Amino acid sequence: MSDWPNNGCPPPPGTAGGAGAPGSSSGERGIVPLGPGGGRRKALTLPSGLFFCVLGGAVASSTLSLLGPVFVGYGLVSASEAAGLRGKLLCLPASLVPAVALSLSGGVAVVVTTVICCLAALLVAELTLRGKVTPGVGCLVVAALALVHLGADTFVAASQGTSVYASVEAVLDAYDAQLSGAGVTAVAVMQQVRSLMSTFWPMAYVVTALGEFLFAGMGVSLAAPRMAERTVRPQRVSEFDLPLWVVAVLVAAAAVLALGLSLTGAVADVSVMVSANVIMSLRFAFAIQGLAVLAWFLGRHRVGPVASALLGGAALYLEVQFVVLTIAGLVDVWANFRHLDRGGRPGVETPAKQENGSAQAD
Repeated sequence: MSDWPNNGCPPPPGTAGGAGAPGSSSGERGIVPLGPGGGRRKALTLPSGLFFCVLGGAVASSTLSLLGPVFVGYGLVSASEAAGLRGKLLCLPASLVPAVALSLSGGVAVVVTTVICCLAALLVAELTLRGKVTPGVGCLVVAALALVHLGADTFVAASQGTSVYASVEAVLDAYDAQLSGAGVTAVAVMQQVRSLMSTFWPMAYVVTALGEFLFAGMGVSLAAPRMAERTVRPQRVSEFDLPLWVVAVLVAAAAVLALGLSLTGAVADVSVMVSANVIMSLRFAFAIQGLAVLAWFLGRHRVGPVASALLGGAALYLEVQFVVLTIAGLVDVWANFRHLDRGGRPGVETPAKQENGSAQAD
């Protein structure tokens, strides 16, 4: 008879005497080692956090400056997870030193802009770690960053005997010179562009601030799954819900715009410019609110990823053409399409909700 049990067949892997037995040497050399933490990602470390901060500072000084906050935000979370407050403090020079060193050749304005970009990423990452980032706080942070960028450029331009608007005019004059030999249609289009730019040039600072805010949050979201304790939960798009005071600001800006259009003079021009830029800035917030309603609707009806991507692209196109998402977001503030409990945080069940759920279950 054979020495093998089971009618002469060799034992299957993982049983006593088999090649995959737990105590065998081959079992220890398995492709996927077993044990606690075998499926977890590597823990965040202080050196890796500082490395990403250095990388973020270097990227912030380049033409891809908006990608810098991604690395800085990731680095701050890593350093904070590994060394706490000491790691956060080390992130400050780790990001600012390469940012300043690599942007010196571009002049004072580039250095200031790069430093603000790194500081903005550190601020957003810190607020996210503390759980302070809400849609309302996000609006305030973006507005503050835009004002800081605008104020810094105004100060630098004034020290050089010029102004920010003069720089905008110089760029537009250069385009006018290039189109001097073009047709009548091109010249007419340029005149329209010039008229719009003379009013909405501050929007460039709002777009920059919004990009820094979003990309810094992206860096934190990428590092959050590797934290030992999931203290940071990235907010889903469907949970985005603006506070009512944002609507009050929109109404006030619309009233100031109507008043400015009915008057003449320098005060009227300034009021029109400020109110128009505030309204256009709030359009981003309400468009995200409308996108949140769309994401909630798609998730509720379990629409697949491909169809969701197509519908999302169509919604963005309609937003550019007809302001569809902005209108949907504005109406949602009152209509509450998603039936959110606006007395509590998104995604957190209040005692009233829990009681209702238990009553329905019974």
